[in-house]
Amino acid sequence: MIRPEPDTTTPPSVAPHSVAPHPATSLTITSPDGLALTPGLHEITAAGYLDQPAALAFQAGLMGQCLPPRRPLLWVRPRPGPHQDFGRPAPSALRHWNLDPSRILLVETDTPEHALWAMEDGLRQGAWVMGEVRNHRSYDLTASKRLHRLAQARTSLVLIHRPARLEGLSVALSRRRIAARPSRPTPWQGANGLFGLGAPRFHVHLERARGAPPQEQEYEWKHAAFHVVEPAPVADRPAQLPLVRSA
Repeated sequence: MIRPEPDTTTPPSVAPHSVAPHPATSLTITSPDGLALTPGLHEITAAGYLDQPAALAFQAGLMGQCLPPRRPLLWVRPRPGPHQDFGRPAPSALRHWNLDPSRILLVETDTPEHALWAMEDGLRQGAWVMGEVRNHRSYDLTASKRLHRLAQARTSLVLIHRPARLEGLSVALSRRRIAARPSRPTPWQGANGLFGLGAPRFHVHLERARGAPPQEQEYEWKHAAFHVVEPAPVADRPAQLPLVRSA
């Protein structure tokens, strides 16, 4: 259990030189949709309950593309229990999303209050943070403001997995709603001409972003990066003739 008392010591996995003294404006990363991910709080949410694994994978992939080489990553999530149906992240699977398990400090908490405290303490030590919050009133406007200000002060990124049904305001710079999509079939010399597994695919709805309108796009994860799926070209064929019934 994480005890919510102030801790001024540096955890062994977070080196003192990892604390960034640079101003918040010294880091700007471009996301796959072309928007700047500036230091601060950003949110990922699932379109529905069964889309939560897809949202978690998207969160991991986005963090894997953004995490600087010398920054540790703190991952704060609820302790597995009856209300968490999708289990723990597998270290071997995290490598697929550009996340080195040796750089991740995984913290599992019993209450939402402990989770928020752990995220704040990690930001104070200079870590980047991936967080999962439950559908609870603890993650409110005040809590999000504290996370956002700490991240900006340390030139860090906080990527929160927000429940789909969580109501209330936040100061997040951006929010993306993720839904799973079927992968495109790939050629494979399998039995009876079966198709192979395609690249993971997501429908991404950018609900909010400062300085950008809402938009929706399809993403694929290929070659250790997200790629925007271009619309299929229109077939070059003559217009279909109207059907004429015979007498």
